[in-house]
Amino acid sequence: MTSQGPAAPRTPSRWRRRLEVALVALALGTVAALLVVYFRRGFVPGDAYTYLAAGERLNAGHQLYALSPGDRPVGLKPPYWTVPLLSPPLIGVLWRPLALLPLELGVYLWWAAMISSIVGVVLVTLRRRPIAGSMAVLALSIPITYEIGVGNVNGLLLAGLVCVWWLVARGREVAAGALLAILVAVKLMPAVFVVWLLVSRRWMALVGVALGGLACAIVSLAGAGFDAHLRYLAVIGQTMTGGTSDLSLAGLGRSLGLPQAVAATLPALGAIFGLVGLFVFRGRPAVGFVVAVVAMVSVSPVMNINTPTLLLAALAPAILPARVATGGEAGDQFASSGRAAEARPAAR
Repeated sequence: MTSQGPAAPRTPSRWRRRLEVALVALALGTVAALLVVYFRRGFVPGDAYTYLAAGERLNAGHQLYALSPGDRPVGLKPPYWTVPLLSPPLIGVLWRPLALLPLELGVYLWWAAMISSIVGVVLVTLRRRPIAGSMAVLALSIPITYEIGVGNVNGLLLAGLVCVWWLVARGREVAAGALLAILVAVKLMPAVFVVWLLVSRRWMALVGVALGGLACAIVSLAGAGFDAHLRYLAVIGQTMTGGTSDLSLAGLGRSLGLPQAVAATLPALGAIFGLVGLFVFRGRPAVGFVVAVVAMVSVSPVMNINTPTLLLAALAPAILPARVATGGEAGDQFASSGRAAEARPAAR
């Protein structure tokens, strides 16, 4: 009697492969059809122009969070936003050189980069997990369409968060923390992932966050000045209270007829549930990462139709499984679960 060797890797059946191809084609076709309809309005990445205006104001020596005579017009929507920029000062600093390019070339270079980031994540997701990825793209097809169209910095956040997971999953924690610090410095939403790193006891990643945060602070202060950062603290306060958008938890609560005071507490309650989830799954970093993605999106005070695109980042642990231990009990479970997913033999 001879012993059997390791089971051969399972290959998809013909019908499963056909299903995967059909779903991928349906997902991509749906987004393509929606984009055709969307771009009937013209090829104008509105959010990129908001960033352009911020860079122009800084280059002119004007206030970043207020409009001065001669500034590029920026649409305001009281009470949701009463200032021409809701992002941290660093985004305006990064746009200062782009704003100097002629013929608004910086807008289209930025837009191309954001589209490439979104498309790259979508294609990798569909390649690695055709069925789950296709269902996710179909469910998020309208937000993805708008995200591609507006040129928002969310495209950078989406690709950046996937890269953060990839770096942590391969033991490059300092680099992961530094990248996360940059993402937080251009838009506060990913700050929840600092908590994820903390409860997962990824100390070297937190060192990276501190180093990256310090570098971002130096660049931001040098390019925007101290007053702009003080002003941004007031912007945060207004956004989280009277400036919550209609699609945020607070806005949805108001739409359901809840009193203003009660609806205003919903984002805080969502944040508490998210923090509890991160603590509960502190020994399962892949699950914790997913919880962090959902919490980041759901408790944001400014939720637009394109914002749910960031939920695609929740598939990062599935498309990029862990390969190395990163220290501590949590890290050992992190690595072993990833290796088990890659090495699991075919069912008999």
